[in-house]
Amino acid sequence: MDNFSLLSLLQASGKRMKEELRERLTPHPGELGSNREEIIRDFLRRYLPRRFEVSHGFVFDASGRVSKQLDIVVVDSQVCPRFETAGGIRFFPCESVVAVGQVKSSLTGRRELKEVFENLESAKSLDRSAGGRAVDTTHQERIDPTTNHLHQIFTFVVVIGKALDGKSLQTEFLNHILESAPHLWPNLIYALDKYIITFCCDGGVCPNPMDARGVALQPTDRDDDLLMKLYLLLGMAIETTRVASLPYWEYLSRITPWSADVGYSCDGPLPPYLSSLANW
Repeated sequence: MDNFSLLSLLQASGKRMKEELRERLTPHPGELGSNREEIIRDFLRRYLPRRFEVSHGFVFDASGRVSKQLDIVVVDSQVCPRFETAGGIRFFPCESVVAVGQVKSSLTGRRELKEVFENLESAKSLDRSAGGRAVDTTHQERIDPTTNHLHQIFTFVVVIGKALDGKSLQTEFLNHILESAPHLWPNLIYALDKYIITFCCDGGVCPNPMDARGVALQPTDRDDDLLMKLYLLLGMAIETTRVASLPYWEYLSRITPWSADVGYSCDGPLPPYLSSLANW
């Protein structure tokens, strides 16, 4: 190979991704139906960096707040302990969660849209700062999701089938964000083979709500690579979102104090072994 073109490689990958996803989402004769949420999760697992686990379940914070159930939860597996109930329901500490998403077979009404936004906001409103104790050690940053978009969970919606027309959903999206704080805004809506809705910043289209100047609508009739753009925006977001290891002491502070029986007390003379260490 004499010349390498990343753009050509990405375009070819985008075409394969789109064809593969469309094929997997198409029911075949004799099948009872497909779990579309799992198809999207599996699609993301195949194409996102391996250090990120793609799952589903609930997200929680150190204060005991828990999100609504989420179709997609993306976590940095290098810092994330997973908690699972006997029934297989999974819970993830918000400090290690980098993105969450909802998958909809259709999105054609305001009530459905409101429900989707509420689900995403239930994760984004969690306290990733862990009461000020959470620190991203890689960048030496104390996590503060209320002021820094890199400290926020990236939230997105994937619509598989029928959806509101782009202009209508763009208007509904704008109406929603005008009623809530910027750090809670959803980042992106992707309607398969239809459009992407996200924000527009000074530098152009971007999913960063903190620097948003407007709401951008990109229809598929102007751009046939929207699935690749979704992949690139999500990939960029999860790579740059700050994470923190579980702030154990903040979580443990909520646990009832221990009631263990003490074999001896050091209030008086030290036990012989400790005495020898003290004199060593």
